[in-house]
Amino acid sequence: MKIFLTGATGFIGKNLVEHLKGHELFCLVRSREKFESIKGENVFPVYGDIREDLPDLPEAEVIIHNAAVVRAPSKTYYEVNTAGTSALLNKAKKIKTLKKFIFISSQAVSGPAGLSRPAEESDEPRPVSDYGKSKALAEKLVRESSLPYLILRPAAVYGPGDRDLFVTFQMVKNGLAFLPSGERFLNFINVKDVCAGIEKALFSTCVNDTFFLAHPEPQTQESFVGAIAAAADKKCRLLRVPSPFLKLAGAFFAVTGFFTRKTALLNPQKVKELLAGHWIVNTERMLRGLDFHPAYDLKRGAALTMKWYEDQGWL
Repeated sequence: MKIFLTGATGFIGKNLVEHLKGHELFCLVRSREKFESIKGENVFPVYGDIREDLPDLPEAEVIIHNAAVVRAPSKTYYEVNTAGTSALLNKAKKIKTLKKFIFISSQAVSGPAGLSRPAEESDEPRPVSDYGKSKALAEKLVRESSLPYLILRPAAVYGPGDRDLFVTFQMVKNGLAFLPSGERFLNFINVKDVCAGIEKALFSTCVNDTFFLAHPEPQTQESFVGAIAAAADKKCRLLRVPSPFLKLAGAFFAVTGFFTRKTALLNPQKVKELLAGHWIVNTERMLRGLDFHPAYDLKRGAALTMKWYEDQGWL
């Protein structure tokens, strides 16, 4: 299958390139240096930037739009995640061979939800961050584009190559993990399962629909830390951080980020998501409608991820 992929050099993108290496992949990249990290047989560069004038796209059968910023100044979320999606859709409409536009969105669109009433794909979006809001606007553009589409909303993604939840692996390795106060449940999904879910969407007869991608079993933040500790064969203490201190830390890093021009992992937007409550989704439509069943439970996924970090010298 001939596929055009955006976001190929990011966390999910690199894993996806490896997963789909049996297909003909045309990847949007900003530079030859970026392409070096993903180059391989049947992988071809298309040089351009989704924030600027896009080049004409190859005559692909499927577009997988995975490019996004997850940590940036507020306006950048809308410039890349929303306006970038609009620009890509305009180019995609010119492709006569296009059979499907797959948009990799996020659980951040649906917003927080609890165990008694998990979020469903049909719910009105309730994002709490600019990242979630920019993705919600992008979803709306996809639905209104007249192109045949599938929207996939991964839950909290971890796995080989991730730099966000990697911080938790680092803390566990050091024997002390900081967590927000209060018990919170959420769905995780390993990046290997995200890639398998995207491949399932490639060949699915479903069209013009939205699906969560998440392991069906909700977890607490403590159980995530526990799975990592078991994988590392390490004892780890938990230290609860009160909400006011988290907000203060987010504000502090926002100020330092203004001067360094880098958005810290812990920032006011991320604090909003951390303190919003539970992040639970209903996976029934994914299991039955998309017929996708994640293969990596938390124990297996944490062990796979820990080994990758150790093999790469990250830990």
